[in-house]
Amino acid sequence: MKTTRFLLYLILMASNLLTNGKEYFVAHYGLDDALGTYTNPFGSIHQACIVAQAGDTVTVFGGEYYIDKQIIPQNSGKAGAWITFRSMPGEKVIFDGQFITYANEKLFTSQSAGLFQITAKEFIHVKELHFRNSYSVGILVGYSSNLPEAAPEEKRNTRNIKIEGCSVNRSFNSGISVWYADSVIVTSCEITRANDIDFCLPETRRGHEAPHEAISICGARHFIISNNHVHHCYKEGIDCKEVSSHGLICNNLVHDVPRQAYYADAWFGLLEDIEFRNNIAHSSAWGFAISVEGKNSEARNIRIHNNLVYNMKGAGILFGLWGENRLRSDIHIYNNTLYKCGSEGWFSGNVGSIDILSTNCRDVYIYNNICDKGFDYEIGFGFKKNELPEALEKQNIIVKNNLVSGTKNKEVRIGQFDAKVIEYIPAENKIGTPKYRNSSFFDFVPVNIPRPKNDDKWKYTPSPWYGAYEPLKMTD
Repeated sequence: MKTTRFLLYLILMASNLLTNGKEYFVAHYGLDDALGTYTNPFGSIHQACIVAQAGDTVTVFGGEYYIDKQIIPQNSGKAGAWITFRSMPGEKVIFDGQFITYANEKLFTSQSAGLFQITAKEFIHVKELHFRNSYSVGILVGYSSNLPEAAPEEKRNTRNIKIEGCSVNRSFNSGISVWYADSVIVTSCEITRANDIDFCLPETRRGHEAPHEAISICGARHFIISNNHVHHCYKEGIDCKEVSSHGLICNNLVHDVPRQAYYADAWFGLLEDIEFRNNIAHSSAWGFAISVEGKNSEARNIRIHNNLVYNMKGAGILFGLWGENRLRSDIHIYNNTLYKCGSEGWFSGNVGSIDILSTNCRDVYIYNNICDKGFDYEIGFGFKKNELPEALEKQNIIVKNNLVSGTKNKEVRIGQFDAKVIEYIPAENKIGTPKYRNSSFFDFVPVNIPRPKNDDKWKYTPSPWYGAYEPLKMTD
């Protein structure tokens, strides 16, 4: 083991020479008054957070570290000289936060604060560090209620942050949250058991639910959330909300959550330019949902495309009625595969593949999707039956060139908010049931499907087939 570590050390030293940065090491057997070298490491990551400067790397030897205070970097990196916090390659590092009960003389559960927290800093990379047992957030980037000098909007001074290959297991609040920060990447992370209302301190004044979501993106700009695995949590999966803008959520896997796997939800103003693509959602309540819960808010230019949604209790894609139910506009839903969405007796009423439950929307474009085996319908609307199809034309809601497996003609059930969903498939859609390469093993590549017309000039050009994946064969 020591020989392997020494060889890795030489490799790491060589890479550091290229960046002219220092390497600091942390180990169980170290001391905080040590030099922080490979042979004389620090005893805590907190000491490394104090000394690490632009271009430096902090490497933590494997093991479980029980911390009694937050990990907060004290300095920023700079372009071309990031500060990196990482595990020793090939070794697993776990930080356990069960002994953090107070931060800044406030109960930890009552705050939005992280076991690892980056606030008012720039150019920091956190790589392959693992966290568990947080009475608040696992990893927090940006504004925090326990560091008010970094308030949202007035001081957007957290930017250029990358969280990579990390995990958070069990938290009262979010696993990972990004609050009013710019240019943030969260990639290849795993979140489990987030938003556990029972995992809080005894002094906590509990509401009816734990705060926020497994991955919460709040008021962030220019961000990428990619290749993450979110599962077996207690609320929503990945939520892009408040006034977030210019973001990409792609190549993620979310499953076994009791609410929306993916959520776009406007509060406090305009949520805009958010793209969800190449994601997978299964075995949850809803696949994707778009809502405007906040007063004086709007969601604009939201794209949901090339995603796979299957085995949902509720709808595959939902326009929600929650909160103030304000306007959604410039919404583009295309090239998604929706399979077996909806279930009997779901509390929101009839459910199926695509559910435009809220009618407070305009300029909505739904095309080139596969809607297959929806429980109550493939496409449904919250308009009254006698308002269709005129309401769609009036609000410029265009639904065409989708491959749907037909009408169900089921009895309409009244659901949440006394709402009804009316099954309606406009004429310019194709009726057909695709065969997949192996749906029993969740391989939803179509074997042979019709070729879409693709005559329309959409704002966002679709893939030239129905659904998320290129079929093995298309017929005219």
